[in-house]
Amino acid sequence: MKFFKTYYLLLVFSFAACSQTQKTNKNDSHDMKLNTYIDTIFKNVQHSSEEDVFFLDVNAPRSTYKVKINDMSVEQSSGYQKDNKQRVFQGFHSINSTLDNNGQQKVDVTIYPYNKDTFQSNDRIKIIIEKMDRSGNLSDYFEFKPNMLEDGETPEFVGKPVYKKSFNFEAKLPYKKQIDWFDSENLTNQKNIEQEVLEAYKEVMRLYAEGDLETLLELYKPIFQAEAQSIYATKEKQYRLNYRLNLKRLHSFFYKTTPNLAKNYELKYYADGKLVTLEKKKTKIKSHSESALSITYDKDFNKFPDGLDVNMKHLEMFEKGIIPKMEMELYLFFHKPKGSKTLKLATDIFREEKLLNPVD
Repeated sequence: MKFFKTYYLLLVFSFAACSQTQKTNKNDSHDMKLNTYIDTIFKNVQHSSEEDVFFLDVNAPRSTYKVKINDMSVEQSSGYQKDNKQRVFQGFHSINSTLDNNGQQKVDVTIYPYNKDTFQSNDRIKIIIEKMDRSGNLSDYFEFKPNMLEDGETPEFVGKPVYKKSFNFEAKLPYKKQIDWFDSENLTNQKNIEQEVLEAYKEVMRLYAEGDLETLLELYKPIFQAEAQSIYATKEKQYRLNYRLNLKRLHSFFYKTTPNLAKNYELKYYADGKLVTLEKKKTKIKSHSESALSITYDKDFNKFPDGLDVNMKHLEMFEKGIIPKMEMELYLFFHKPKGSKTLKLATDIFREEKLLNPVD
């Protein structure tokens, strides 16, 4: 995990440069709009003398796991790729956006042994909360290790088919969150909440289907602002940490897309009932969580603005006359701010777009 994280701390996504390659055609209108949009987000970031950013480091080799912080999913490992060497991850990197301003943070972990029925005596589990200061110094901040049995040598998870544990750590943020769902309405007992969520999804689907760039930019702006604030981003430090204010999210904004809402969805609550989303029903208990909403689109590079990262393989396909067909999962979480009767987009979990028509 250390190497994996360091890699991402160094190879971050930028807005205007360091992409695999860059499109040369000009789309001045989109370029100016995006530059202004990004500049505004940077200008609104609050700074302080202490700008600590916290990370989650799960050391649980040969296992799959799910981790929540304050009842918000932050990382899942669903196993390994075919070579059994590279883990398959879903989730965040910095965890600042999930922290509660009151300072007390709760962590819930669920860990399964990989490719075996129960944990063995040689299995190891350790979870570390790491902190990086404004100068870039990374240090261990909090460590959790499972308890030992009476013999003092055997971890408490040995022999179990699943290990579930909760623990707390303290961490404070020096700023007030723009989207603070900890203070939002509890949605679990509200009447007609499923219908309200469906209506919210239908509106998002309409925006994507129509390619409504203006409204989509406004819809996501609070999320981008919250992410920029969570790592104290500046225009000069666009590369700081694993900056997820990531314009890859916007790739689909420039095309008319086809939204797809899974029929086998279920209403799911997070953040102790303050956030709500629609997820695909799981067929296996160990499966990672997936949004019920996705979109598909043809990536026509003639409509693609400068300033966005361009995947070399996708561009090569396009130059050969093959339009890349893409799919993107939209994992959206809604809330009702205190006193509000209307659902609003609170946050999302970004997942990379997938190529549906790969060329060998």
